[in-house]
Amino acid sequence: MAEKAVAVGRLMLGEFNDWEEFCRPATVDYSSLPRRQLKSGYADVRRRLETEIEKFCDQNFVSLNTERLAKLYDEILANCGLEIPLKEFERRYGKLHPKALNGAPPHLTISISLWGLKFRFPEDMIAKDIATSLQLIRRAKRTINPYEKLPHKSVSNRTEAFVPSLRNLEFAQRAIVLSCFNLLEAYLNGLAWDYCESHSLEHLSKRKAKLLQDTTSASIREKLDNYPWIISGTSEVPLDGKAEFLEQVKPFRDSLVHPSPFTAPERFGGYQKLQKFYDLDEGIVKLAVVSCLSLIASINHIVTGAKGVPAWCEGIDNEIEWAVTNDS
Repeated sequence: MAEKAVAVGRLMLGEFNDWEEFCRPATVDYSSLPRRQLKSGYADVRRRLETEIEKFCDQNFVSLNTERLAKLYDEILANCGLEIPLKEFERRYGKLHPKALNGAPPHLTISISLWGLKFRFPEDMIAKDIATSLQLIRRAKRTINPYEKLPHKSVSNRTEAFVPSLRNLEFAQRAIVLSCFNLLEAYLNGLAWDYCESHSLEHLSKRKAKLLQDTTSASIREKLDNYPWIISGTSEVPLDGKAEFLEQVKPFRDSLVHPSPFTAPERFGGYQKLQKFYDLDEGIVKLAVVSCLSLIASINHIVTGAKGVPAWCEGIDNEIEWAVTNDS
């Protein structure tokens, strides 16, 4: 049991390079080992458990003992890894320490593999998509900028030098606008799920309860208009970035998601959808990122009382800040 516990601890620390060593506790027949070797091995296991694994468990878990680690070993062994919702993991093995979660939401998935213990949730992954696309724009502009300053006749026969970067730039711009909406929706849907899982909805009206539970039917505007106040139980106040996001950025997003030569209906502004598709530029991209982050920070403050974006956004905040405040 102790060997299995040690193996799980080392795996979560990312100390294995392959599964063969991890599998060893399940393949060694301890009953056939000489008594002196067996006794010495157990002593070594206990020493490592006390120093390395217990420290790791104390830092990351509220209640995860040797017996539960050994049980976890068997499940990991069966599939050479494990992905499991946090709620299910804590029910079966023990609660994670809030400091270890570092602001990660309750709907996260725990991943244990050769890469160690990781937390997966859509908001984090989409936010990193945005950061990666911003980096792609930066690299593309470094190639394109020198050619923009040259006369057309001197670059018209050199398109192979900058057109690939121009394609990367345009792709990244479209990806960012779409990802900003995906990120905000993932964040709002996650808040709604977390609230439904941890609160009774009996005190809410049927309309409000349905809004939280049926996230597929509610529009992004309805979620922004309702979720922060239902979840926080506070009075409605203006959300930073909301007007810019919905009124200025959303028509471009809608034209990307629903490209069409038909104009938007009058109730949606009556604009030429294809023109919005073609006119997407760096200014709109910057506005999409800034207004999206402003909304997330504003909602985060209303729901949790904390200032700024959630902790899972902090790692990419510098990249986004650099990108929206620099021209190259």
